Amino acid sequence: MDTGLLKVFLAVAEEGSISKAAQSLNYVQSNVTARIQQLEQELKTPLFYRHSRGITLTSAGRTFLEYTVKILNLLDEAKLAVLDSPVPTGSISVGSDTTAAVWLPAILSTYRGCYPDVEVHLKVGRAGELLESVLQHNVQGALMDGPVEHPELVQELLIQERIGLVIPDTMDYQGIRSVHDKTLLMLNSECLYRSRLESWLAEEGGRLGKVMEFGTMEGLLGCVRAGIGYGVLPLSYFTRMNVTEGIRIYPFPEQYAEVPTVFIRRRDLYMTSAFRMFIEELKAGLPEAVSGTERLQGSGGAVEEQAQ
Repeated sequence: MDTGLLKVFLAVAEEGSISKAAQSLNYVQSNVTARIQQLEQELKTPLFYRHSRGITLTSAGRTFLEYTVKILNLLDEAKLAVLDSPVPTGSISVGSDTTAAVWLPAILSTYRGCYPDVEVHLKVGRAGELLESVLQHNVQGALMDGPVEHPELVQELLIQERIGLVIPDTMDYQGIRSVHDKTLLMLNSECLYRSRLESWLAEEGGRLGKVMEFGTMEGLLGCVRAGIGYGVLPLSYFTRMNVTEGIRIYPFPEQYAEVPTVFIRRRDLYMTSAFRMFIEELKAGLPEAVSGTERLQGSGGAVEEQAQ
């Protein structure tokens, strides 16, 4: 079977349209139609339903799509394996959630300094997006809150991030009940930080108020300083970035403080030398204050003693 047919089939399945697939492949529409018909004749079964809104996969088409993705990815990995060398070259693609992306640039900078012939692509997104990106081979691996349980994935615990409550320095803080019903400002409302906060609040008889999402750490902290609400963030961010003006940080109680950060990759992924060395550099450059079992305690006026 011609791999060119598989690539056309994949494009049509992803676009849900013959015309859009033709545009993405830079083919004429009739060429795409003919190739899909050739493939269906070869398999002796229809792969798409044709209707007024476009096309959708049949049951056989969905099954064939799974194998098409595997076949094309396996061919790509075969090329990588043949071209791979002990000296890292080529490119790698990794994903990261927003909070891990705070300390990742320093690691990437060191890595690029050691291996200038490797092109690095970074995708920042939410946990669900990153998980799907790894599964679909869009990135080779991703940093995210764990644990992540999936039969096709391998996860490796990197660090136990310790999180803290971030409030404006104008707030009269008298314990966790002080934020009862106040607005929680978050980079990702679906992250584990929120569930840890809800557990802490519930234990003290409080409850979560409104939640407001932000696209950047700078915007979130600016709104905390303005008194719009409060946040929950890794303590490593403040120890590394030294951005405590106008805010106070209270570490979470011990039972809620740690959030695991894991690195995930596909179980069947071919590990190029460039990717292997990236993982080694990643481990070597983890935030010192929160790696392993080390505990981050209050230091200076900005990070307060553990909140009660």
